Amino acid sequence: MSLSLKLPDESETYQLLRQDGGAVENNYQVTLTDITFLKMTDNSNQILRAKMSGEDVVVKFTYEEQVAIPRLKQESQIYVDYLKPLWGIHVPKFYGLYLYNPLDPDKLSCACIILQYCGEPAVSDLSQLKDYRSDEYGIKRFRNDTLDIVFRLHSPEIGLEHDALNASHILDFQGKPFLIDFSGAELHDCFAWEEGKQLTRDVLPAKEGEILQQMGSQSVECYELWNLLESLDYCIPRAIKLYGTTVACKNINSAADLYKRALRKWPKVRSEEEMWNVSVKHWRRIHFNWKKYHPEAVIEPPLGIVDLQEYLDLETDC
Repeated sequence: MSLSLKLPDESETYQLLRQDGGAVENNYQVTLTDITFLKMTDNSNQILRAKMSGEDVVVKFTYEEQVAIPRLKQESQIYVDYLKPLWGIHVPKFYGLYLYNPLDPDKLSCACIILQYCGEPAVSDLSQLKDYRSDEYGIKRFRNDTLDIVFRLHSPEIGLEHDALNASHILDFQGKPFLIDFSGAELHDCFAWEEGKQLTRDVLPAKEGEILQQMGSQSVECYELWNLLESLDYCIPRAIKLYGTTVACKNINSAADLYKRALRKWPKVRSEEEMWNVSVKHWRRIHFNWKKYHPEAVIEPPLGIVDLQEYLDLETDC
């Protein structure tokens, strides 16, 4: 079983041989048409979009033999051995791993995997996912569905952690989240799962809108899940991290307070305005949740100064 592949802006046509036995299609000859280049990834993969038998597909192609080709082989094994129950539902259908080993030693080997096209990234930052496609009642269906998919990945049924989950790996396909890029996925016995119980948002010790405690039995006993909840703004943070400075939220009393704490550590390439805006963003959230950080407090402080020029003028007068 082979694939005939001619890359955009190249004259040579490669004949790649199928290397796996568990993909969707089993045609003797696979032909791709309408091939267009989308991007180059950090690990030397060219991402292409094409048509295969009338269906939209994505091709991950590489010449790099030391790292990229072994990672494509690993990803293909993950798709076939572990992700098959999720094909076309939560992850792309997998159409095969193909490899070209030239007889001429002066020519490069190359390889690719072919996957179902499943849309584009839903958001550019994970924190934006909480409001993405929320309905008129404020129900965060897309965000919640994304969490449920990751829970299932971590379940005994699948037993994987993605190991590199960021916004670019969560696609919007016809209004539903799909996860991609399992090149770094690893087998995972998730401590967040209790034997005989299904992990859902309802049974998480970490509750939506509450303070996210340090990783552990009172929060979440899995780093990938804990980090995802923090990145999604599912819970409110215990502490603010700003370029090497970590400050407990309960110890922050104003935007100016956080600004001063961060000033010594802030990289010189960043502007004062950017640092101030980040400080104000964090302070607004802390102020909104003041009672959660200070349950015994009787008096709630005012929001205070949130304009940089007003703050600088006040500091000058002092």
